[in-house]
Amino acid sequence: MKLHETVKQLFSFSPPSTQRYAWVDYAKGIAIIFVTYRHVIYGLLYAGAYINPVLMDINEMMYGFRMPLFFFLSGLFFASSLRKRGSRNFFINKVNTLLYPYLLWCLIQTTLQIIFSQYTNHKLGFMNYLDILIHPRSMFQQWYLLALFNVSVLYMFTTVVFKLNAFAQLLLGLGLMALKPYTGDISTLTDITLYYAFFALGHLSVAFFFEEKVQQQLASPKKILLLTPVFIAVQYFCMIHPELNIFYISVLTLLGGVLVIMISMVLANSRKLQFLQVIGNYSLYIYLLHLGIIFICRRLLYEGHFHIRGSVLILIFMATGIYFSIVLYRLCVMLGMKFLFVGPFKERREPVTANTLRT
Repeated sequence: MKLHETVKQLFSFSPPSTQRYAWVDYAKGIAIIFVTYRHVIYGLLYAGAYINPVLMDINEMMYGFRMPLFFFLSGLFFASSLRKRGSRNFFINKVNTLLYPYLLWCLIQTTLQIIFSQYTNHKLGFMNYLDILIHPRSMFQQWYLLALFNVSVLYMFTTVVFKLNAFAQLLLGLGLMALKPYTGDISTLTDITLYYAFFALGHLSVAFFFEEKVQQQLASPKKILLLTPVFIAVQYFCMIHPELNIFYISVLTLLGGVLVIMISMVLANSRKLQFLQVIGNYSLYIYLLHLGIIFICRRLLYEGHFHIRGSVLILIFMATGIYFSIVLYRLCVMLGMKFLFVGPFKERREPVTANTLRT
């Protein structure tokens, strides 16, 4: 490959060639930007920087719906993935794409934090290796991969073994949510109880959101303008009332997810702001890599004694963390290091019968 082609492939922000389900990538792109925003401002806060309270409030208002949205979007593709792969290969795929990178990157991150503890905001010891399985929330952003793996595999198991349809799965998810207070500080279990229902809701809604007429109705700028102030009011209400029942909060957070999906459909139809589609297409790898890149960037700026306003720093760190996560992933793939992101387990040929999946 010629040098200029290699450089273009590394640094290009061209959208994927296929536009099928482009709005899903847009939605993931918006959600991962919210995730990065939260990690950046808390990193600055822990490092002793002043963060404007308004910026903190924006984070809290965006916090409630971004992770449920990821699980909802994953649930949309559950049926097609299980139908295509069958249960065994579905499990192998989730091990390769979720469990394997989670374990690998948690081991890498924990080891580096122990070695360079004098430079990090959080001091870790060897006992923290146990948290990888017991308390994944202590693994910073990586917890999401284990949570999605656990929810996906449990959902597949109950679908295939107990023949639960999507509606029954939603009821199960609500039942699990009611058990959340009894899971204690074992976040491996807590995350299942919190997000199973959103995954089930995505599965239940697949026919609705992929219906062309529905998409035309949702992709309405006027409706987005009407819904935005309602969204802001609802998110503000949730922010100032954290004591609300978990079921009330879960219902209210759906509004934010619907608004993001509507915005994503408008942008996908008009092919505007296509960098969001690119970011969404790489969202999993951004999730894995952005914190380390932001940490290095923050150390370089602090060591250089640069004096930059907090709001500007946030934009710099967000852009750097997202963009160079994509570049680093592409570089690793070019260098034959995709094993850092995808497990080695081979999927097997498996006959898929009409009874493999009931929706």
